[in-house]
Amino acid sequence: MLFLNNYQRFFLCIAAVLLLGSCKDFINVSQIGFSTYPGTDNTILPGEFTAVSVHFYTPMDKLSTQKILSVQFSGFSVKGDLSWQGDRLIFTPLESWLPGVRYTFNLEGMIYAKDRREERIKHHVSFYALHREAAPYAVSFTPADGSSVGVKNTEGAFVHILFSQPMDRQSTIDAFYIDGISERDFIWQYDDTVMEVHPKNNLNPWTVYRWNLSNKAKGKNGVPLGREISGRFVTDLDRLLPAVKEVFPLIRGGVSSGLWWNKTGSPIETGLGPDQAIGIEFNKAMDESVLRQIRFEPSLAGRAEMWKPDTVVFIPDRDPEPEKIYTLIVSAESRDTGGLKMEKDFSLSFTADIPFLSVISLDTGYGGIVPVQNSIYPARTTLPEGICTITIRFSHAINALSQSAIVLALRLETFFPGTLKPVSFRSARWWSADTVVLQWEGIERSTAGEKHYYKLVLPGGRGGISDGRGSYLKEDTFFYLEIENGGL
Repeated sequence: MLFLNNYQRFFLCIAAVLLLGSCKDFINVSQIGFSTYPGTDNTILPGEFTAVSVHFYTPMDKLSTQKILSVQFSGFSVKGDLSWQGDRLIFTPLESWLPGVRYTFNLEGMIYAKDRREERIKHHVSFYALHREAAPYAVSFTPADGSSVGVKNTEGAFVHILFSQPMDRQSTIDAFYIDGISERDFIWQYDDTVMEVHPKNNLNPWTVYRWNLSNKAKGKNGVPLGREISGRFVTDLDRLLPAVKEVFPLIRGGVSSGLWWNKTGSPIETGLGPDQAIGIEFNKAMDESVLRQIRFEPSLAGRAEMWKPDTVVFIPDRDPEPEKIYTLIVSAESRDTGGLKMEKDFSLSFTADIPFLSVISLDTGYGGIVPVQNSIYPARTTLPEGICTITIRFSHAINALSQSAIVLALRLETFFPGTLKPVSFRSARWWSADTVVLQWEGIERSTAGEKHYYKLVLPGGRGGISDGRGSYLKEDTFFYLEIENGGL
């Protein structure tokens, strides 16, 4: 072992001092000291904008040091302003701290002191603001994610959320979003721990609706939702497309029966009678817009009304024309009460059970015969008035009101020669509901050298002779009478 005396130790120390003093690049290898506010985990800051900071014990390179500082919560970075007060770096939030939220103050990366020391640091400290009360969370919600619902509130088409604690209504409403539904009502229950979102209108069928509640929703204690929630549901609970189930004739029913309409029991294809309506029954309840989706070819004027939730009644303004084929068309645009459309147009052809009225027997004094349009028939007269009696039998019964109209509509006109004097109507008598006896006077008999002809006119068409129940002569009908040359 080497032993040094006091003189040797003294000279050795002097040499060491001189040697160190001659080094221009002296390196300080001590750690860079610092402290933070907050300094310990779970500190509660007193104010909404209380700043957090780090104090270094030596001057630092400011720009590089600022890059290592961050404040986060739930994976999100907090925006704030950085400033220096001497060797203290201060972070002030741009928006107020959220009460009860656990924040983390992070210092992580390389730091550089002005004395050329450098160091990699990794320092984290957690803190709260104002208080440390628990964050609210969603206990449950319906419909379950991906569920099938109907299109109405009564069929589950609304969002129901149960929270762990009472919520601040306005912030929760503002934080809620559902695509495709702008008109909605928010209903709160059970001390604001339950929020229901009800669409004001029926939803679209077979549509996916997605909703989201962000963590901007706050509890009444001011603490935001711990985790945002979302869900989706599909309005495909009803998969039955609307369709026409049956079409049938209807007749008016009595008020005492409780029904305004009754089925006739006849098939629509051939059984629609006069003064009857058409019932259209669907396989499910229909939206009233279906009333605008019904038409006829050729056109049949009238109005459509909802008789029952699943049945429409079409009331013609007048009876369909006899022997004409009509086609009822219900458009594929027809919707049920849930908004589902028919798969395709429905069409059905029918002919009304309303025959044309016709003359099946004409008696001009020689017995009844089946007359033919524009034919000539002999007729007898009696003197001295020149009375001619004509009996007409129609194809079916005439109601009382129409009987009077027929008598007024029938005409007997002079035809040949042009010198014949006008005739006068004398009387009319209905033997039965389908047979009328008519008399005219002033009829001039034929002579040996000249035959006299008269024209019996029965007006036809809708404005002509009618039975009062929808049947009418198809066209104007003419019979010519050759007046006899003799008789009583």
